[in-house]
Amino acid sequence: MNILTKKQRDILQYTFLLFLIILTAYIVISTLDIKILPQLIKIINYKYIILGFILILMYIILEGYIIKIIIDSIQKTKIKYLGMKLATMGLYYNLVTPLASGSQPIQIYALTKYKIPMSKAIAIIVNKTVIFQSVVTIYCSMLLIGNYEYLSGEMHSVIILVATGVTVNIVSLGFGFFIIYSPTKTKAMINMILNFLKRFKFFRKLENKRDNINKFIDEYYESVMFFMKDKKSLIKSLIFTVIQLTLYFSIAYCIYRALSLNKESYEHLLSLQAFLYMAVSPVPTPGNVGANEIVFFKIFKNIFPKELIGYGVFLYGIFIYYFILIFCGICTIISHYRLKKCKIKGTINVKS
Repeated sequence: MNILTKKQRDILQYTFLLFLIILTAYIVISTLDIKILPQLIKIINYKYIILGFILILMYIILEGYIIKIIIDSIQKTKIKYLGMKLATMGLYYNLVTPLASGSQPIQIYALTKYKIPMSKAIAIIVNKTVIFQSVVTIYCSMLLIGNYEYLSGEMHSVIILVATGVTVNIVSLGFGFFIIYSPTKTKAMINMILNFLKRFKFFRKLENKRDNINKFIDEYYESVMFFMKDKKSLIKSLIFTVIQLTLYFSIAYCIYRALSLNKESYEHLLSLQAFLYMAVSPVPTPGNVGANEIVFFKIFKNIFPKELIGYGVFLYGIFIYYFILIFCGICTIISHYRLKKCKIKGTINVKS
C-alpha cells in the first residue's frame, strides 16, 4: 500500500531535486573567483561556447533519430517527429527522476497514446536502452583500458568510482545478454534466488513480484530478438550511438578551449569526460546532480588552473544539465499538451 499519493510523491521528488540544485549551485558559486571575472570575460572564446550548445543540440537530435530508426524497424507510423518527442521526454525525465527511472515508463506510455501496441512500445524502448547501454559500456571500457596507467597514477581516488560505474554497467549488460542467451535459465536462476530470499521476513514481499519479473524477462527476450533480425537498423543504431556519445563527451573540450586553454589534447579531455560519466552513473540523485560537479572537481583538478576550475564546473552544469533540462522540458510540455488535446478529441493527428 502506498503511503503517499502520486501528487505527494511528485512534490517530494521535485522538492528534493530543487534542494540538490540549490545546494550544488551554492557549492559551485562558492568556488568561483569573482575577482577574475572581468578579465575572464575578455579572454573567453565564445566560439567554443556556441560549439558546445550545438553539440548538445546534435546529441538530442541524434537521440531522436536513433529512436526513429528503431520505431521504423518495429512499428512504422505516420506520426511526425515521434522520435524527437520521445527523445526529449526521455532526456527530461532522465534529469528529474532518481536513476533516470521515469524516462522509460513515460516513453512507453507516450507510444501507446500514439496508437503503438503495448508489446511494440516495450520492444522499442527496451532496444533503445540495450543499444545505448551496450555502446556506452564498451566505449568507456576501451577508454579505461587505454588510460589505466594515467588513472591509477594521477587520479587514484577516482579510479575506484570509474571502475565501479563500469562494473555496474557490465553486470547490467551481462544480465541482459544472459536473458538473450537463455530466458528459461534466467527465470530458473531468478526463481531460485527468490525462493532463497523469501525465507527472510524482509524479502517476503518479493514473492509478489515473481510473475512480473518472469514477464519482464519474456518481453525483454522477445523485444531484443525481434529487432536483431533487422541487421541494417541495428548497425545504424549502433553507429549513430557511437557518434552521439562522442559529441556528448566533447563538451569538456569545448569548455577547456572556451576558457582560452590549449595545453591538453581533445582525445585526453574526451576520455576524462567519459570517466566522469561512468563514475557518476550509479549515483541515484536525479540527473546525477551534485555528483557531476564533485567528480568534475576531482577529475579535472590538474587540467584546469585552480582559479578557473570553478568556472569550468559552472559551464559543465549548464551544458549537460540545465540546457538539456530546459530545452527538453519545454518540448515535453508541448508534447504532453498535444497528447492531452488529442485525447480529448479522441484522435491522434499524424502532424502533431
